Amino acid sequence: MRPELATAIGRFRAARGDVAAGVAGDRLGAGLGASLEPADVRDYAPGDDVRRIDWRAYARTDRLKLKLYREETSPHVDVLLDVSASMATTDAKACAARDLVEAWCAWCVADGGRPRIYALGGERIEDPAAIAFDGRDVALAPPTAPLRPRSLRRLVSDFLTPDDPAPLVRRAAAGAAGLAVVQILDPWEVAPEVDGVSALVDVESGARRDLRWSAAARRDYDARLRRLCDAVREAVRAAGGRYALATAAAPAALFGGPLLAAGLTEPR
Repeated sequence: MRPELATAIGRFRAARGDVAAGVAGDRLGAGLGASLEPADVRDYAPGDDVRRIDWRAYARTDRLKLKLYREETSPHVDVLLDVSASMATTDAKACAARDLVEAWCAWCVADGGRPRIYALGGERIEDPAAIAFDGRDVALAPPTAPLRPRSLRRLVSDFLTPDDPAPLVRRAAAGAAGLAVVQILDPWEVAPEVDGVSALVDVESGARRDLRWSAAARRDYDARLRRLCDAVREAVRAAGGRYALATAAAPAALFGGPLLAAGLTEPR
């Protein structure tokens, strides 16, 4: 891990708004377990552990009540990564996507959890250093490998495809304890600098289109990009997740800018 990324990871951490199943740790999960913080009580039933009887409640109500506890868990984090060629239209964009993956994995490990990385439409990625954005004509599809139930899901994609983002987002959210989606774009994709006639080549299909760049063409491009981002944002909202639109940048600016504003990170 390069020093710039390690420093930024040390300055921030994943926001603590989600809970997930996992191993014993320092977060309170959504399930019932054996932490020291009572979550609720219920009537005692034969066979229950008598050591968990709430004798104070019995003294007040003359009924045997059983203490229920929330389990303390460290989160499992499943990172879903778009590995299509458009994710590496520039070195800065590819680097920012890798930084997001490495950061979420590092934060998960620091919390005692076990991260996994999955390629959209593909299998698990065992080595983050081996991530290659070379997918051709890759549709927005869930990983072929199964995701873990009650894991925290982190989806990273530019969503630059004709596919409707909603089905992927719904599948990513299904069975998850929490979903965060980062739409990563290069600064050039947000504000292209083009003059006159340009030849545009699709990096995934190889299709070529000659475009005369004008004020009208720029307005049309901006409107199309805005509709795409709005569609992703609405799909994430409908799935109960959190969304951030991020422009490729240095790690500290990325974690402390759009991700912080979206509630996905917080300062240490």
